[in-house]
Amino acid sequence: MTTKTVEIHLLAGQANILTNFEDRILAAIAGTGAGKTMTGYWWLHSRMETYPGFTWGVAEPTYKMLDRIILNSSDPERPTLEQYFRSIGFAPQYSKQEGIIRTNRGQIYLYTAENPDTMQGAPVKGFWLDEGGQMSLKAHETALQRCSMLEGQELITTTPYNLGWLLTEVVNKKGKGIAVEQWRSIDRPGFPKASYEYMR
Repeated sequence: MTTKTVEIHLLAGQANILTNFEDRILAAIAGTGAGKTMTGYWWLHSRMETYPGFTWGVAEPTYKMLDRIILNSSDPERPTLEQYFRSIGFAPQYSKQEGIIRTNRGQIYLYTAENPDTMQGAPVKGFWLDEGGQMSLKAHETALQRCSMLEGQELITTTPYNLGWLLTEVVNKKGKGIAVEQWRSIDRPGFPKASYEYMR
């Protein structure tokens, strides 16, 4: 098996997330368009290289979001997850019927958090909740349960919506096996300053 070397330029928060193999929960909380989803791609890439052969979980808040963000992409700077894996030599094969992307480094089960009970199943080495701030506490707890047997990590990437459990169970408990990184949309190179100022 050969894979391609990919050169990426990381923000400090992204680098801290990707190099942290110790904490059980990693949270990347950043503005719209700040590179959170690509951080999830890179996290999966690095973990699957480090721990080949394992199963992983990825969830979006809804099926529409799973379809528009992970399975398809309207962002010209971000490929689909399958396209990204193909570009690095992971040889992905997506089964829509099963909701699985199989690669030569392991397999990824795709979920939506609309009903967290559907996220249950066999142990996984890691679980990524994209836009986790839109999910319920039960989705977060389910992801952690799925990771517990294999002592895996949970990655949460999200815009800071109404923080709720994200504040009480993650941000406020930072440092207890929990790492939280935060950055602004404008910190991403190329993000339009005029758009940032307008939204602010």
